[in-house]
Amino acid sequence: MIRCSSCHESWNIRAVLKRCTTLSPGMECPSCGQMQYLSDRYRERSLMIMMLIPLLMLIPAFFDIPIMAMSILIFATFIVIGIIHIFTIELVSEADIGHQSFY
Repeated sequence: MIRCSSCHESWNIRAVLKRCTTLSPGMECPSCGQMQYLSDRYRERSLMIMMLIPLLMLIPAFFDIPIMAMSILIFATFIVIGIIHIFTIELVSEADIGHQSFY
């Protein structure tokens, strides 16, 4: 689970889901109230993982896979990637200002 970079307290699942669904660059820690931001390393890693989804959609062009099986595979991939993102979030206490990001 996510831990605050200043007080090292674990965030509950509700706070994690709120962090994953907001577009704001930072979020207050539920325990200490200090602003927490996603780390550059996490953002780069999540971008690389998200690039796999379009590649997965190209599989039917090269192999004879039924459309129903492919749709189940894509749905399962979205679920697995979402779970991976929730459990691998890394937080930092200062925003990375000098680095351009896609978020």
